[in-house]
Amino acid sequence: MTDQGRGYSPEPWGQGGPYGGGAYPTPTPAPVPGGGPQPRPQPGWGGPVQAADPYQGGPYGPGPYPANPGQPQPQHPQQPHPQQPRQPQYVQPAYPQQGYPPPGYPQQPGHPQPQGPQQGYPQPGHPQPGYPQQPGYPQAPQPPQPQARQQQAQPQPPVEPEPTGPVLGPDGIDWEAEAAALEAEAAGDFADPGQPHPDADPDQAYQEYDDSGHDSYDEDQDGYTPFLREPDESRSGERRRKQTGRSERKRSGVACLGVSMLMVAVVGGGGYFGYGLYQSHFGPAPDYVGNGTGKVTVNIPDSATGAQMADTLFSAGVVKSAGAFVSAYDKNAKATGIQSGTYTMPTHMSAADAITFLLSENGGDTLIIPEGERATQIYALVDTKLGLKAGSTAAVAKADVSQLGLPSYANGDVEGFLWPTRYPVSPGMKPLTLLQSMVSNANQEFQTLGLDAGASAVKLKSGYQVLVEASILQAEGNNTTDFGKIARVLFNRLNTNATQGELQLDSTLEYYLPPKTPLTSSIRENTHTSYNTYINAGLPAGPISNPGSEAINAVLSPTPGSWVYFIAMPNGVTEFTDTFDEDKVWVQKYCEQTHETYDAASGSCDS
Repeated sequence: MTDQGRGYSPEPWGQGGPYGGGAYPTPTPAPVPGGGPQPRPQPGWGGPVQAADPYQGGPYGPGPYPANPGQPQPQHPQQPHPQQPRQPQYVQPAYPQQGYPPPGYPQQPGHPQPQGPQQGYPQPGHPQPGYPQQPGYPQAPQPPQPQARQQQAQPQPPVEPEPTGPVLGPDGIDWEAEAAALEAEAAGDFADPGQPHPDADPDQAYQEYDDSGHDSYDEDQDGYTPFLREPDESRSGERRRKQTGRSERKRSGVACLGVSMLMVAVVGGGGYFGYGLYQSHFGPAPDYVGNGTGKVTVNIPDSATGAQMADTLFSAGVVKSAGAFVSAYDKNAKATGIQSGTYTMPTHMSAADAITFLLSENGGDTLIIPEGERATQIYALVDTKLGLKAGSTAAVAKADVSQLGLPSYANGDVEGFLWPTRYPVSPGMKPLTLLQSMVSNANQEFQTLGLDAGASAVKLKSGYQVLVEASILQAEGNNTTDFGKIARVLFNRLNTNATQGELQLDSTLEYYLPPKTPLTSSIRENTHTSYNTYINAGLPAGPISNPGSEAINAVLSPTPGSWVYFIAMPNGVTEFTDTFDEDKVWVQKYCEQTHETYDAASGSCDS
């Protein structure tokens, strides 16, 4: 549709027409200066060359329309644009048109106007024919047209017949149809394009609405409006917006509810996960409550740390987590006193109760072998701990000596190889198992202490001699603080002329004699055995006890000094002297305190 409100027609709107009578005359083309062919229509907004201005002529005669009486005729100044071909005039379709009449062209009396608002510039005094509008062809906006002077008609260029088909622009688009469709869509303020406007003539027949010509700029069925589209201010547009708003509010309500539920789920799940993450990284470790139930056997290894104990107890099901036990261990100052050993303890205990239980059991179900004990004494301890008949362990040690793991230089003698420490005991344990553990520990400790490597430095022939001397020192000494000095006395007696190389010790002879045999000067002088160090120089044939690491270290590194004699007094104090006369003074005091007879000649006590 053009800006003159006329639909498509093969004839231009000229002097002839529905109001001038007769057919539309074909205008005679104006001669071209210099001769030659007639110019072809210029492509542009309208396609064909524009017809004559309808305001310059019509059925009422040439020239401008007369003004109404009493109304001043407004003047329209000439636009400064060059003369452009005018658009051909088309019959105004019956759809209500949008727009307003321009000023200066008053309503002609006697010529009724259509009831709907006129689109474009209405023709005053000319009733609009009832041609149906071609729907769905939006028309591009028209460029401003120059106004003709009313005083003088402008010469018109020749007009060729209007083409019957759609006229396409340089870009291949029928912009006239596009503009018409846009104007028709903007003018329609009722929802259904196929229904007539309430104010329109009811006798007018409208074509069935066809939206095949709509392009992507029209609203979709879901009410979508392009971003750059001008808002529809018509009543139908308002109704569409209200209906769309109700649907959107319903959808928005459901969406908001869904989003709210999702947020609650996310926050709840995140809170639960966050709490679990906090508990696992920063919160207190899981722990049981109470003293526990049932029983389980747990072995705490030697020199175990709190973390190692925690892993052992957690694996056995005693505590709920290793972290809980470590925390309780760090809070209890006495926890470092927990001894290695085998413990039979309840399961599912609180960490604090587990600490208390381990301390109260003092090593649990274990066998403690003290330093300096003889093998016969250790056998008795094993029998008692395992609930065996007396002598059972001694018989096993003699019968299964080859299975104990003794080194070859021991010559089958187990004395000295039963390492003193704490050994776990479990129900049903055999004595051979315990003896094997003791020998194994001794071999490992001897290797660690370096007996063989350090023997020559103290004028001993082998690591075995180191063990023998350490066993004597362990049996003679009252406390470990004196072990270094006692080791020096032994070294000085073996390697100087102070005693002609004789140790002269009761402990070695007592090892050989039956238990509780009284020692007299006669026995000391007349008992012929390698263990009688009163009459034999050097070391006895083998160890007389099972020494610990402190005694061995003292032999390998004796305290420097010239002492040759020592005596451990009943009060625990050891007295050291360099001469025999000094030693006899302390021996006499000892005999008096122990109610024994002092022999001044030998410088000893007789039982």
